[in-house]
Amino acid sequence: MYDKDGGGGGNATIGYGHLVHIGPISGAPSEALYVNGITEPQALKLLHHDLRKAERIVNSRIFVPLFQYEYDVVVDFIFNHRSGNNEFFALVNTGHYDQAPSKFLQYTAAHGKHPLGLVRRRRAEGRLFATGNYDATH
Repeated sequence: MYDKDGGGGGNATIGYGHLVHIGPISGAPSEALYVNGITEPQALKLLHHDLRKAERIVNSRIFVPLFQYEYDVVVDFIFNHRSGNNEFFALVNTGHYDQAPSKFLQYTAAHGKHPLGLVRRRRAEGRLFATGNYDATH
């Protein structure tokens, strides 16, 4: 488990971003399953489960057509930013696709700070939404 997000706090997390609980590692009952860590297959299973939840949210909240790359970005965004997305959904649903890349950048705060890793993630999401280029090496 880990809880360091670069924002001066963090949530108990394991694997590829599976939320164990809100707040730092504390010995809470929800941590018991993960005290000894998890295997790669277990991490992948949790990831797939969490992505299905994010997909359900996107499928129930987006009512306009999206290209596959736009859909992928929005699912990734929801996977990583689980709440407070009403403004984002409203923007996309009103057809303002061109404004979505900059909207991602409004979601870079973590505990009042703007960790560089989170800022980079939001920039990458905006870039992919705008261009459809999945290559993140440049």
